[in-house]
Amino acid sequence: MDAVLSQRERGDKGRARPPRNGVAFDLSLDGSLESMAVEETANPPKALYYTDDTAMARALVQSLLAKEAFDEVDMAHRFAQEYKKDPDRGYGAGVITVFKKLLSPKCHDVYEPARAQFNGKGSYGNGGAMRVAGIPLAYSNVQDVQKFARLSAQLTHASSLGYNGAILQALAVHLALQGESSSEHFLEQLLGHMEELEGDAQAVLDARELGMEERPYSCRLKKVGELLDQDSVTREEVVSELGNGIAAFESVPTAIYCFLRCMEPDPEIPSAFNSLQRTLIYSVSLGGDTDTIATMAGAIAGAYYGMDQVPESWQQSCEGYEETDVLAQNLHRVFQKNL
Repeated sequence: MDAVLSQRERGDKGRARPPRNGVAFDLSLDGSLESMAVEETANPPKALYYTDDTAMARALVQSLLAKEAFDEVDMAHRFAQEYKKDPDRGYGAGVITVFKKLLSPKCHDVYEPARAQFNGKGSYGNGGAMRVAGIPLAYSNVQDVQKFARLSAQLTHASSLGYNGAILQALAVHLALQGESSSEHFLEQLLGHMEELEGDAQAVLDARELGMEERPYSCRLKKVGELLDQDSVTREEVVSELGNGIAAFESVPTAIYCFLRCMEPDPEIPSAFNSLQRTLIYSVSLGGDTDTIATMAGAIAGAYYGMDQVPESWQQSCEGYEETDVLAQNLHRVFQKNL
């Protein structure tokens, strides 16, 4: 399975990170929370670098701002140029192949390199989903959100199991922006959209070729609801039921679960942390593809709770946070224009 994914397994998943300014928490190697504490650091570390998730998310937003609309050629070139400029962000081997083809003057169809991946089957990794949040932050119409989430993902992920994950993530951010307070209604709306999308002939064929059940995203969204209905769920159960891997169907539903679960306090996470912080901490505690699952869960939580729940100390610990804030403000103007 890993050979068909355009993201990489990272060797440091679940290991403790250096403490950010004002916050420290410890994770054991298996991702469980051993101890957590809030503390002020006398000499806070320099900003922690971001990975390919943020690099590509920024490139996507920069394209939307430059063109004031979705432009697949501009976006594809920005993805490739971002990789060329700074290749050490942890890009996977598969997507690097796509970027190199996009950089070639012989490339006349920006979707062709992704379609050619893995003997024409395309990638079903979570790379399209991890960067997609800018789409629902730019477009208010749900049809536009689905359309441009799919088109943006297909630049690198041609399998329906890849781009449908991006659509699901975009829809989750879209609904979070509406301020939907009921987790049941939130899931019902997502499930309605995904059952329709996964009824497509290509989606059914792609799932069958992998030996999966039909409508894998819909099935996992139902499992999310079942897990939320239980009084107590271990992290091992979450990973077993939903996954924590680099396939989109093993990470996007997991991110949605993290967001919905952390609307309520968690006895293992100190009450000093707010809901958005709790979402990120819990996401990382699941292990696996931690940066991408936390990125996606954080995008949903950020759309729902807003900047008020992002502590200044956390912002300052992030590489490029000031530029990112400017991008966000400019993107909001595009959103207002598209209302």
